[in-house]
Amino acid sequence: MNWKKWLLRSGIVGIVVAALSIGLLYNFQERIIFQQPSMSHAEAEKVTDRYDHVKEITFQSEGGEWLHGWLLDPEKGESEAKRLLIFYGGNNGELSREIRKMSRYLQDWSVLLVNYRGYGMSEGSPGEEALYADALMIYDELQDQLEGEITSTFLMGRSLGTAVATKVASERQVDGLVLISPFDTLTEVARLHLPFLPVSWILRHHFDSQAHIGNTSVPLLVITGEDDQIVPAERSQALFADYKGPKQYEILTDRDHKNLHMDDRFWPAIQQFLDSE
Repeated sequence: MNWKKWLLRSGIVGIVVAALSIGLLYNFQERIIFQQPSMSHAEAEKVTDRYDHVKEITFQSEGGEWLHGWLLDPEKGESEAKRLLIFYGGNNGELSREIRKMSRYLQDWSVLLVNYRGYGMSEGSPGEEALYADALMIYDELQDQLEGEITSTFLMGRSLGTAVATKVASERQVDGLVLISPFDTLTEVARLHLPFLPVSWILRHHFDSQAHIGNTSVPLLVITGEDDQIVPAERSQALFADYKGPKQYEILTDRDHKNLHMDDRFWPAIQQFLDSE
């Protein structure tokens, strides 16, 4: 009888632990998915003071929230024509930290960096549909503002931002797509990390790039890290395999999710892709 009691108690404990895990994930998933680093007005002023070619830019969402970011103008080149790159960051990225790298490696590009809702100085609360709607609105407004000046528009996303970039590319006319550590769906990534939970119905934000990527056929560059444990390469490869347009896949050895951009091959691969299209 003792072993039966032990099994019963173990089963009850297992059920309680699973229930608590489900409850925690369901109620706190926004804090996990959207980490929302903040920025003060003083910090934003320091950014624009540091870079002559950078100006603050704002957009207002349909709900009235103000979204804040930066527009980088080319530091080189005499032509007034603009090649535009719109960048979408990861789940914990405040985008002013991208300015130094973008300024160094994309000197003849205009680059738009706008923080998601709740990130940096952007107002509101983030969510999957809100991020999509904001990104589409920003794309349309910027195209109107720079009408006649833009010769090409590329989108670049990293991690969570790859889902936003893919969504925009599926609904707007762009010239190319760069995805850094992309995934097919956030649900599949969550399954790898939480195989004991029914994540498909717990998650409210699925970020299903696989459902959107078939609606575009522009040139695609995917870069992943061989040692990425956050978004394993298999999830990037699953998305890449479904793509029917011209595509290029670069996997960087001995690199993980956080240090991928530090590899000597990272920026040259992006530069070569952008300049060849």
